[in-house]
Amino acid sequence: MNKYVSLLAKIHIHPLLWLMSGLAVMTAHFQQLFLLFFIVFVHELGHAVTALFFSWRIKQILLLPFGGVVEVEEHGNRPFYEELLVTLAGPVQHVWLVGAAFVLWENNVLTFDIWQIFFNYNVAIALINLLPIWPLDGGKLLFLLLTRYVPFSEAHEKMIIYSFGLLIVVVGVLVFVAPAQLDLWIIALFLFVSLWKEWKQRQYVVMRFLLERYYGKKGDYKKWRPITVEEAESVLTVLQKFYRGQKHSIIVVKNKKERAILDENELLHAFFAEKQTNITIGNMIYI
Repeated sequence: MNKYVSLLAKIHIHPLLWLMSGLAVMTAHFQQLFLLFFIVFVHELGHAVTALFFSWRIKQILLLPFGGVVEVEEHGNRPFYEELLVTLAGPVQHVWLVGAAFVLWENNVLTFDIWQIFFNYNVAIALINLLPIWPLDGGKLLFLLLTRYVPFSEAHEKMIIYSFGLLIVVVGVLVFVAPAQLDLWIIALFLFVSLWKEWKQRQYVVMRFLLERYYGKKGDYKKWRPITVEEAESVLTVLQKFYRGQKHSIIVVKNKKERAILDENELLHAFFAEKQTNITIGNMIYI
């Protein structure tokens, strides 16, 4: 129980939530502010408690006006079902929240106005979070899905590009449907900045994935996927072909003839331990 209580010390409020809180205070919307904060708090606790249940290393819980971010020290090497459950654990909270509020309204504990506001906030936060735009829950689900079919590095890059594309569509809709909705524009700006930062550090994200794969948790690999490469390809190029949750053997060919088979750990060791960042696969064979 103590480890779950310790999550409270990791909670931080994003400046955006402080900004919207200030707007709520200036417009005397205290009740709406409390309901919004409560919903966001429960949403993020859903992610955090589930992550802690699977013994994930949690850095902080950042609360945003439309959800939040649970920052963890896991970099794509946890089992697929764990990442799926942790991601879904946030949106799922809105189901029981709405159900509980409905029961309270039916029993005259809540007024109809409060029930309606609470319902609308839950639906809005859930729908926004399920948009397939990083770093929303929908964006994380998109990334997780992509990693099932393409290498981790390619999945990460495609996820950012798809997210940017959808965000542009969302902004276009806002221009015509809700041009004066300040809170939605703030959210759109936050998403744009987050995506831009993710794009700039995309190589770093891939390196963390590979580094954890080598030094950290190896994962419970249930699938084996051979990767066929040419002798002239660099170690880094081959490492960028690694899939999450799958063990690799590297089949080296030259002129369509098999020359050698390497274990993935040989490449990881050469890259990280021996610092042979520019070496080709062929050179590894003949060393």
